[in-house]
Amino acid sequence: MVDVIDRVGFGAGLDTAGVSWRELDDAGRRAYAVDGVEPFAICWPNTAEEAGQCLQVADRLRIAVSPRGAGTKVGLGNRPRRCDLIISTERLNRVIEYAPANLTVTAEAGIPLSALKTALAPSGQTLPIDPPNEDRATLGGILAANASGPRRLGSGTGRDLVIGTRSVTATGTIVRSGGRVVKNVAGYDLGKLYIGSLGTLVLVVEVNLKLTPIPEDEATVVGHFASLEQVATVIMAIARSPLMPSALEIVNMAATAALGDPSLPHRPAGYYLIALGGAPGGGVSRQAAGFTRLYNAHGADETGRIDRPDGDRLWHRLSAQNDSGFGEDVVRVKVAAPPGRLLDVWTILESHSDEFGGNPQISGRAASGIFYVAWPAVRAEASSPVASTAPEIDAVRREVTALGGSLVVAACPTMLKGHLDVWGDVGSSLPIMKRLKSALDPRGIMNPGRFVGGI
Repeated sequence: MVDVIDRVGFGAGLDTAGVSWRELDDAGRRAYAVDGVEPFAICWPNTAEEAGQCLQVADRLRIAVSPRGAGTKVGLGNRPRRCDLIISTERLNRVIEYAPANLTVTAEAGIPLSALKTALAPSGQTLPIDPPNEDRATLGGILAANASGPRRLGSGTGRDLVIGTRSVTATGTIVRSGGRVVKNVAGYDLGKLYIGSLGTLVLVVEVNLKLTPIPEDEATVVGHFASLEQVATVIMAIARSPLMPSALEIVNMAATAALGDPSLPHRPAGYYLIALGGAPGGGVSRQAAGFTRLYNAHGADETGRIDRPDGDRLWHRLSAQNDSGFGEDVVRVKVAAPPGRLLDVWTILESHSDEFGGNPQISGRAASGIFYVAWPAVRAEASSPVASTAPEIDAVRREVTALGGSLVVAACPTMLKGHLDVWGDVGSSLPIMKRLKSALDPRGIMNPGRFVGGI
């Protein structure tokens, strides 16, 4: 492949454009592999125009492209059919325009989220998302995976905060969507379409975002409950109250042990419910007292308040626990279901624990209907551990789907991806998605095969 593409001018095309690139040796191909599919070259555009040059050459030569930020989401998705060229956004890492008075910022896709938040902090503002690997994950990678953390309850996901994008199509054309102010003109919001598409439609190079003030104070309230029924009733009570938590997380004891946070002492059994309050105007103490009152009224056997910085550390660990990166030693699934079906979903996940070796780590966004479960990737007693795991995951998926939910395999061994579809059936929306893919990427060079339905 490398010799053929060099012979038809791949290297010359990029050299002419002035783009930094190099052919990968064996170690480099392994380092940048996507689920074991090894690329032969990598390039580092410095501008949107240079990214356009890279994609023009790739499109002309029908080279399969995989966009890459920090590589924190490289384990998400199906195994790609091909991966010839990595386009790294590492050098697209600047803050382009920041308007504190408007609560908006424009930044390039390769900037790490932590660096962006550091740039905003002196003005008392932040981008209110907390996905896993926040210290390393880039803005573009977070949006490509629509990654989120516990604070999605109060702030939404990246899709809710994006007001405009600048992107490069598979043919190298630079396009804009939306604008740099919160209230944009009417029309198709293509920027929202790109979010969560896992780099299969366009290469997003620049993003315009809404910001929020950094909370003056926050308090975390933890309650331990003996039964899941108690947890469900207090969650409903919080939902009916005016308390409005910024995050509300539930974890079982296996997930608690994996967290290793001293704020959550290990218990033999039961569940922790963790609420985050950040009410403005000094209302945090009243908010925390309200959570504690509801916990006690619904059977908590122990409650406690955690303040900064210990609370920040706990929430960071809660987010990191649901990482969708590499999964060679774990099968991690993400389940989405109607929030009112918590008991049903949790029962399904626990009922299948024996098939996966027992004692699964289960946690979830208690008021958002998002649950995560992690099982060991191999079973010692299974004659074919990988092949036996796939039908068990499919069985869980069927039960969750019957409740109106969905199940995505967020991380698993590469071998397992040959035995199942990590995304599952997306129903009648697939033909529309395929037409959009064909319109935006007619030669099918952008991350081919990684998204739903093999797109």
